[in-house]
Amino acid sequence: MANKLQLRRRKILDLLSQVPISSTQQLAESTDVSTETMRKDLDALAEEGRIIKVHGGVALANIASEIPFDLRAKENVNLKIKIATVAARLVEKGDAILMENCTTNLELAKVLAQDPELLQTLVIVTNSFAIASLFNSGGLCQRLFFLGGWVSPQEHATHGYQTTKMMDEVHVNKAFISGAAISDQLMITGYYDDDVAFQKTAMQCADEIILMLDSSKFGKNALLTVAHLSDMDYLVTDRSFPKEQIKEITAMNVSYILAQ
Repeated sequence: MANKLQLRRRKILDLLSQVPISSTQQLAESTDVSTETMRKDLDALAEEGRIIKVHGGVALANIASEIPFDLRAKENVNLKIKIATVAARLVEKGDAILMENCTTNLELAKVLAQDPELLQTLVIVTNSFAIASLFNSGGLCQRLFFLGGWVSPQEHATHGYQTTKMMDEVHVNKAFISGAAISDQLMITGYYDDDVAFQKTAMQCADEIILMLDSSKFGKNALLTVAHLSDMDYLVTDRSFPKEQIKEITAMNVSYILAQ
């Protein structure tokens, strides 16, 4: 029989299934506990991978990709900037690079925009309106190839079959991708088939695949499998990434870079 603590946490999950995001205060009031008790409950549920912490509160982990891009862009901003800054060092003059629609790639685009001499030599392939806009619709880089398809106003990007189909005609030197989660077994996973299909196709059209992932996504699973980490050429992450996994990554001949 479930105890009081278990019943309360079940209620928290039930409440979160009814709204995209809820604050600690709102959940405390709904379950008639103090905000301090609620914080402990939320920390425990986050540790179990049941919820994620986002700007403005918490959300169910299995609906993370439904959280608007604008809100995700405010999560772990400092980590994303550090990761993007390091990842930018992998970009060389004359590269054609694929940048999928993700908040870390938006930070990478901002870093590249600070080096106009390099940017003017790059061909950018993307499905992100935010990235295309940042590069002045191609006016700041050598050329910009925008991947068409169904438009998601929430994500500020295109997605779907036509988007991935266009990628079949593209070849790039480097693809910069992210992931919703990475398991203890180092499987990279995602929540939605469109995202997963995009990343799998990106891996086929690039000479090198760079995975940018902050440590908050480690030890978690999403519904759909993208690839194993051994399929990547580079992992760019932060120094909180589990040290025991670094040895495994080294054995797989995957280059890893830890952002300061």
